Amino acid sequence: MRESSLRAASRRGGYSLLEVIIAMAVLLAGVVGVMQLFPPTLDAANRASLTSKAALLAQQKAEEIRRDRDQQASIITEIENLTAPTTLTPFPNDDRLAYQYHSRSVLDPVDDPGDPRDDFGVARVIVRYNPAFRPSDEVLFEMRFDR
Repeated sequence: MRESSLRAASRRGGYSLLEVIIAMAVLLAGVVGVMQLFPPTLDAANRASLTSKAALLAQQKAEEIRRDRDQQASIITEIENLTAPTTLTPFPNDDRLAYQYHSRSVLDPVDDPGDPRDDFGVARVIVRYNPAFRPSDEVLFEMRFDR
C-alpha cells in the first residue's frame, strides 16, 4: 500500500507543462494590461502639471501688469481694447509655455449677457503651448484680471 500511495502522491505533486503555459499566459495578459495603463496615466499627470504651471504663470503675468501700470492704468486699458490677441511670447522661466493678452475669451468667444466670464473688454492672460515645444492652438489656461 505504501508504494501505491507514493505513486499517487508523486502524480499529484507537480504541474504539467500545459498548466505552466496557461499560468504564464494569464500572468502575461495581466502584466500587459497594467503596462497599457502607464502611458495615459503619465500623459494625464504631465498635462495636470503643465496646467498648474500655466495657472501660476498667468497669475504672475497679471500681477506684473498690475504692478507696472501707471496712474491711468493705460496698459490694462490697452489690453481691454485689443481686437485680436497679442503675439505669443514664451515664458522666460518655462519655454514650454507661452502667453498672450486679449480682451475677449478665446475659450468662450460668444458674449452671453448672463455670464460674466465671457464679457468683452476685460483684460485676459491666455496661456498656450509654445509652438516651438508643441505646435498646437490649445489653450491651457485663460485668466481674467481687472484693474
